Amino acid sequence: MKNTERPLAGRNLLLVEDDSLVAMELDRVIRALGADVVGPFSRLAPALAAIEREPVFGGVLDVRLDGETTFPIIDIFLERADPILLVSGGNAFDLPHQYHKVPRLQKPFEFVEFEHAVRSVFGRP
Repeated sequence: MKNTERPLAGRNLLLVEDDSLVAMELDRVIRALGADVVGPFSRLAPALAAIEREPVFGGVLDVRLDGETTFPIIDIFLERADPILLVSGGNAFDLPHQYHKVPRLQKPFEFVEFEHAVRSVFGRP
């Protein structure tokens, strides 16, 4: 990634990820692309509160948190037609039908794959 290339400059992306090491790396990639990160959040309630108080362009969401899902956030973003990228592992992509068209990246993935997905979902045309 070129340091001068910031295709997401001026965009705020919500980051919800319950693995702190993964969250740090996702945060780094998103910021390197020029976006500001709202979060990262590891629980649903603080992430929902952040959506209420801060303008966000879209979100990078782990589907399953410790005993919770991010379905309420996905629903908000879908209602607002905000872009979403789901990142999750295991069988987390056994999703309800209404989420089948949401872009997703299954863990484990290489961070270059994540960068490409972020550019594709949140980048400017």
